[in-house]
Amino acid sequence: MSAPSLPTGYDVSKHVRVSRADCHLTVGFDKERSHIPRFLVQLHYQVPADTVGWKAIARMDHNETSVTGHDVYREGLHVDIARRSSETVHLHFSHAPLPASRGMVIRRCVEYFQQETDYFVDVYEERQSPGRPPSWTDGGDSARTLIRMKQVEQSMSQGSSAEDTLSLEELTEVLADAEDTTPEEIERGADDLKIDPPEAATVVDK
Repeated sequence: MSAPSLPTGYDVSKHVRVSRADCHLTVGFDKERSHIPRFLVQLHYQVPADTVGWKAIARMDHNETSVTGHDVYREGLHVDIARRSSETVHLHFSHAPLPASRGMVIRRCVEYFQQETDYFVDVYEERQSPGRPPSWTDGGDSARTLIRMKQVEQSMSQGSSAEDTLSLEELTEVLADAEDTTPEEIERGADDLKIDPPEAATVVDK
């Protein structure tokens, strides 16, 4: 069975299972002792009748090592969603305070994509409108960095082997090992991180 290419340039990169056969998750993160300063979680989709292969249609990421990267501890959780014939949209979620453990945040992001896979596919296929328009009147946060469709789809490929695809529980063990903690702690922290449904997210589109 084929799978999308893993993220490159990260200390750890893994395939993660999704219930839909035409979707797949990849996770990449860096390690500095027991800290994770950067991560990327991507949802991939096999577009029907598309000979190119897998497309990365949605992503959540965090990068505290670059001034141009998203820092979810300053900006909050977000997801960039590609669309088949329109520009990429950026959704900003309302959510509970983020735990200091990046491993907990990664697990929750992965779980969120697993739970909301159909929504993100529908937005990509333009069967559903993303989120809601901004509610601010002062122009919002102009410093927020947006990722264009070409960048969201940068991992598009013919695919690689899915033999080592992990379950959510197996990924949790990898994250616990990276942060020198227990899988139970990672799971508990992720469970406490409540995120509003994507339909309630604020959309920034340009």
